[in-house]
Amino acid sequence: MKQDDKAVSPVIAVIMLIAITVVIAAVVAAFAYGIIGGVTRAPSSAFVVEGAIVGDEMTNVTIIHHGGDKILEAFDTGDNNNPWHDLEVRYNGAPINISDTTMVNVSAILLNGQNMTKAADAVFNAGDELQLTFEDGLDPGDSITVVYTPTEDIMQRIVVR
Repeated sequence: MKQDDKAVSPVIAVIMLIAITVVIAAVVAAFAYGIIGGVTRAPSSAFVVEGAIVGDEMTNVTIIHHGGDKILEAFDTGDNNNPWHDLEVRYNGAPINISDTTMVNVSAILLNGQNMTKAADAVFNAGDELQLTFEDGLDPGDSITVVYTPTEDIMQRIVVR
């Protein structure tokens, strides 16, 4: 019999197959855990909305960050007319904006009892409260929605009944 010296030895072939398998497993794991691909996910947070009741007069609605992940860069604390950044509150689908009072009857937005421009930082932590004052009250069927804007995920939605 003639000996063929051009082939790869069985030991080297097994080592190469194991190395290829490890590399493929590492790439799949990196995609699965979000290391590769840059998938933006909404934070896992719980919100409670209080005071969203039907009324003809001034209504204070409080959005409480009940727990879970903090929302980094949630607000633009330097702009009280449009205080939203990564977190946005919408009234009947439209973003609440203090400077545009023709669309929404919100007269004040307070973070932990302070005007947004005086807020310490833009982070919305567990236990923080966001208070909205609706001058003309709320009507049945009005909706208040908290949206994480980078992904457009709805974090909380309340329909006034």
